[in-house]
Amino acid sequence: MRFLALLAIPLAAADPLPREILPAKATLEVQADRGTRKVWNTRFFSIDSDVSLTANELQRLAQVADTTALAVKAHPLPLFSPPRGKRSAISIHADPRSYAAAGGFPGTAGFYHPRSASVLLQARYLVPWLDPRADRRAFGNRANEELLVHEIVHLCMHEVNSKMPQWLLEGIADYYASAHEGGGRFNFADMDRSLRLHLRSQLFPDEPRIKLVPVKEVIGLDSREWLRYVSDLPDDERRQAYATSLLLAHYYLHGGDRRLAEVRAALEAEPRRRHIARLIEPDAAPAIQKSLVKYWKPKGLTLEFADRD
Repeated sequence: MRFLALLAIPLAAADPLPREILPAKATLEVQADRGTRKVWNTRFFSIDSDVSLTANELQRLAQVADTTALAVKAHPLPLFSPPRGKRSAISIHADPRSYAAAGGFPGTAGFYHPRSASVLLQARYLVPWLDPRADRRAFGNRANEELLVHEIVHLCMHEVNSKMPQWLLEGIADYYASAHEGGGRFNFADMDRSLRLHLRSQLFPDEPRIKLVPVKEVIGLDSREWLRYVSDLPDDERRQAYATSLLLAHYYLHGGDRRLAEVRAALEAEPRRRHIARLIEPDAAPAIQKSLVKYWKPKGLTLEFADRD
């Protein structure tokens, strides 16, 4: 299949990310329905939904999804490692009960489900007109597309997820969401600015400080522990955990050859049962926090890490 051939193309070893990635032309092929669920194939994915979506909404969804896959593939690190030999599913659910039954974690708007190698999305967050409390906007709102980008990045990294610390996986997913400008257009020309705008929109846009959870609290978490940790946080602190992971991901992706080499070594390591790379040791966390505060202060972000001691 052409799809599988595309996934087999190796990444360039040293080329940096392009300054800009433009939307890939949407490819949509109608498939046989699965009961009440409509099904379409895109270039990389299978979309199934129990919600009626317009042609424009479907085209844009496919465009964002496929271009996200191409953007992950373009990274010089071997991040792109989707499920082998299959077209992964993006499943949209109108009913929260259906979302939960498919494996969606309680309290989430979207979820990468590793066992089924699929992305699950609650329709009311993706297409806000389904929520009577929301403005009647069609799919295309940037915040909704960031949710889609975030989860698809997880899916595109499927084969390496089990080797990487969860803070880095969440941070890389938010890194791409930060670079996404809408409709599948990615701008990597000034990631400092993109991260600043993303964090400002997510956390306290009218305050000078960006509050964050401590680095030491997230560096040792696996995927299940991350979900429990975030779920146990007060509602107003949950985004802070993702913000900490995003800044740590930037610290490694933009921190010079040594840090990039550490990430590459973890990505390329032979898989070992329940072995997750530990890029940050607990005793290094305070120094990294100080480094982050110092780096971002002149760039317009005043970081404040919670002190739980």
